[in-house]
Amino acid sequence: MPGISFDRAVDYYDATRGYPPGVAERLRDAIIAALELSRSAQILEAGVGTGRIAIPFIEAGYFYAGVDLSRRMMGQLRQKLDGRNQRVHLICGDVMHLPVVSSTFHAVVMVHVLHLVDDWRQVLNEAHRALRPGGALLLADDAHSDCDGAEYTPRTQVQRAWSAILDELNVPSDQRRDSAPHGLDERFQDHLQALGATVERTTLITYRQQPQTVRQVARRYQERMYSSCWILPDHIHAEATRRLQHWIDEQCPDPDTPRDAPARIDAMIARWT
Repeated sequence: MPGISFDRAVDYYDATRGYPPGVAERLRDAIIAALELSRSAQILEAGVGTGRIAIPFIEAGYFYAGVDLSRRMMGQLRQKLDGRNQRVHLICGDVMHLPVVSSTFHAVVMVHVLHLVDDWRQVLNEAHRALRPGGALLLADDAHSDCDGAEYTPRTQVQRAWSAILDELNVPSDQRRDSAPHGLDERFQDHLQALGATVERTTLITYRQQPQTVRQVARRYQERMYSSCWILPDHIHAEATRRLQHWIDEQCPDPDTPRDAPARIDAMIARWT
């Protein structure tokens, strides 16, 4: 079975997952430096979506290929590009079976992908297959929970409240994707090393998130904007939403004050000789 398609999220994805101005360009530069990419490097992104990671590379003139299950998400990316660059190759496909020729790319990039697929090991195997000898795979993820002050941000407050509500409702892990590995899970490193890679971890950039309120974050759960909400049965989601609203109205001390938050983007980099 393929992973989760984000077709349903296309109309709000950029507004809810986008980086503040300038962050995507800083991330591009950090990836280029970390992977020591030359101007002639060919890059593949598995899970390219609407181009949050891709566009700065494309605008800088890199050859960039992207694979995604969602035609609608890639349609948004094509509209943003508006035919400006011919060194872009977008493919609708399953990242567990990358529709690319083996040993083609200097780098494979994945951001927030492996928790959405049925078999993350197969995805890593496919990324390895797509790389040229000497190529590198970069897995990146936003880190919040252990950043200074992150414990009190609207995002963390709502995440904790929502998780506690699902616990109260005895929602099993297969309806919450709790069993799926998130972030830069140690299991990823173990599997990559078993494939013969040397693996390092690094922080690519630090930044400040856009200010948001508890109520704004909660609305994203209530309106099922996150993929973790999509697999909840309707009656469970409705009751969880009701309880979350009660938490906002009765227990959250300040739901309407916007707050920014410290964040960073960490990476796991696997290299093969």
